[in-house]
Amino acid sequence: MKRREFLDKCAVGFTVTAGSLASLTATHAAEDAASRKIDADKLAKTAHEHFIPGKRTCCEAILMAGCEALEIESELVPDIALGLAGGIGLQGETCGVISSSAMVVSLAVAAKEKDYAKKKMQILGAVGRLCCAFKEQCGHTDCRSLCGLDLTKPEDRMKLKKGVKAQTCAKFVKAGARLLAKELQSI
Repeated sequence: MKRREFLDKCAVGFTVTAGSLASLTATHAAEDAASRKIDADKLAKTAHEHFIPGKRTCCEAILMAGCEALEIESELVPDIALGLAGGIGLQGETCGVISSSAMVVSLAVAAKEKDYAKKKMQILGAVGRLCCAFKEQCGHTDCRSLCGLDLTKPEDRMKLKKGVKAQTCAKFVKAGARLLAKELQSI
């Protein structure tokens, strides 16, 4: 494929994605929902239900629960978060709970604040606080340290499925969901 063809295909893809994002804004009530009380226990329970019984990744579960709390509906959710799994593509870096929480915070703030500079500072402050609180509460922010596994290895992915997800990661999903709820309350 020639460079121009590639760029044209990307432009078409971006237009479709931008249209999907525009419909997300048009079809949800995030601004109204963001001003309502977000119950931390309910958000944690919903995230856990998506994570364990729903067989989703931590990042999908947090994004789904956060969007439900904000009454955001989009065909992009939860798929847009899937690449964040396992610390971004199974690399063990930033936990998907934090990454997806950042996405939810961004959506909530963007629904209320239109000025870019103010929006940027509010989002970065909220995500920074959430990240610091998660590290303080859970000890780390990287997936590899949190779960104790190297998810690039098949045997460690099997360990995740056989118990680490339910016994270890589930508590981080719940903790992260509660921290997310706290940040959403302040928006």
